[in-house]
Amino acid sequence: MNQAPSMLKPALISGVAFGVAGSIPVINWINCACCALIIGCGFFAAFLYSKDSRTAGFAFRPGNGATVGLVAGLIYGVISGILGGLISSALGMGDWETVIEQIQASGADIDPEVLDGISHFMESSGGLMMILIGLFFALVLGAIFGTIGGLIGGSVFKVEPQAPVQEQAPPPPPPVG
Repeated sequence: MNQAPSMLKPALISGVAFGVAGSIPVINWINCACCALIIGCGFFAAFLYSKDSRTAGFAFRPGNGATVGLVAGLIYGVISGILGGLISSALGMGDWETVIEQIQASGADIDPEVLDGISHFMESSGGLMMILIGLFFALVLGAIFGTIGGLIGGSVFKVEPQAPVQEQAPPPPPPVG
């Protein structure tokens, strides 16, 4: 009996491709449209896995799509969280002093000591804290929306294995007499 195809290859291909795209500063804005990149990641992983399942003669159902979408979404989260944090740090987009200044300029009634504490903490932790926060949110959103994309892909690309065709014996001859 044949073995079911591995979900790892489609999940890796989709997760890495969409994760890199999700970490690029302007392209990642696509996620503003209902996390479209992450949903697309799960959907594409489901598409790839459905092709493998069809070739191997195995069923591919929405549950399989959700599973491969979840794995692809987690891979997406790791790649986009780490790369996005590194790119933001390299480009100076994680400047906490600017964020603190914007909070103060907004007129929010926050104790200045609290703002100084936050600023000191962020300066002492460097870009690492930014990367860890980005990684956490990317993993959570990747898991949720990757699963949704995989579930949609599982519904669209559903494959039922074909039952083997059994030859029917010819009907018995009519009774003589």
